[in-house]
Amino acid sequence: MNSWRVLLAIFVLLETGIGWAYPVPTVSIKSLAQSADLIIVGRVTRVQQTEEGDVTIHKHTYTGLDFRAEIIVDRTIKGDPVPSEFILSYSTPAMDQVGNAGEGGLVADTYRVVFLKRTLAGYVFHSPYYASLPASPTSCGPRWGIDLGQDAYHEVLQTVLDVLCSPSGVEEKRLAVDVLNWDENSSAAPILKSAMDLPDVKADPVLRTSIISSLLKWRDLTVLSLAEDELFLPSRHTEGYLKSNLLLAVSSLDPQVSVPLLRRALEVPETDARVAAARFLEYTNSDTALDALLSALDDPDRDVQFAVMQSLGNLTTQHQWRPKTTETDAAWFACVRHWHEFEEQRRTLAPSSAN
Repeated sequence: MNSWRVLLAIFVLLETGIGWAYPVPTVSIKSLAQSADLIIVGRVTRVQQTEEGDVTIHKHTYTGLDFRAEIIVDRTIKGDPVPSEFILSYSTPAMDQVGNAGEGGLVADTYRVVFLKRTLAGYVFHSPYYASLPASPTSCGPRWGIDLGQDAYHEVLQTVLDVLCSPSGVEEKRLAVDVLNWDENSSAAPILKSAMDLPDVKADPVLRTSIISSLLKWRDLTVLSLAEDELFLPSRHTEGYLKSNLLLAVSSLDPQVSVPLLRRALEVPETDARVAAARFLEYTNSDTALDALLSALDDPDRDVQFAVMQSLGNLTTQHQWRPKTTETDAAWFACVRHWHEFEEQRRTLAPSSAN
């Protein structure tokens, strides 16, 4: 997933060996590649817990675990070559540069690109949050005639995206797409575009919509019709949260394109998608978004109404007419009444402003 988000992870994602119980930074492949001292690619064959005890970080006590991981290294992208059978000892949780705790680790029987930094005691994970990313031993590049580049960052990016055309499971492929950063990884677009034809991508709505969202964010309008299908065709069975991600990408396009689509999305059956459309209309910073928002002011769901009035208040700088909660109290009805009056004023002024 992308730089506009800060993840609040309250789960353990076993496939990646990452477990968090507190806010963590958004992953940046470019930062990992540029800052790590050693980047290796290979299969994690074994991970064994060696010790357990309490560890205190900034007055918080955690259960500290020590591990010993065995990695069969196929290649070194950056740093001094290491033995093909590489042993890495690490502990969780570990501190980042500002003292926050992260619990990144490795999982046995996975193929990974691992980011390490050198210390006096040996190598440790460069990031306590993102110890590794999914990788593939085979490249999609020759298959599609695509070479992203030979520097460490682009080699890592290519290695992660190679998962899409590998026999890896769908969860691994979702993760490979999810770690892309919309603000940094636009060079991935040619591979993502080619991956749209892969059977696993076609069959999985999460992969499909994630890739379409990324391409839209990078201004590839050739996939706009695919986005419309996901948003509006009932036969697609696209869930609301996936539509929301698409709508976020749509909101970054020119208002002449984005506002009509976001307005249509205010009428889809999924409440969370309608909420997203209302909030993301604000991002278009367009006067035409006001009429779209006003059309949904009487949506049957109060969460949608709340989002509509938040966006209206922000777009018009009438912040005092944004409700603070969805409680249907006097303040709520006063806000609704104000925006209906605002809508009527716009209708009254529209003919004279057109002359």
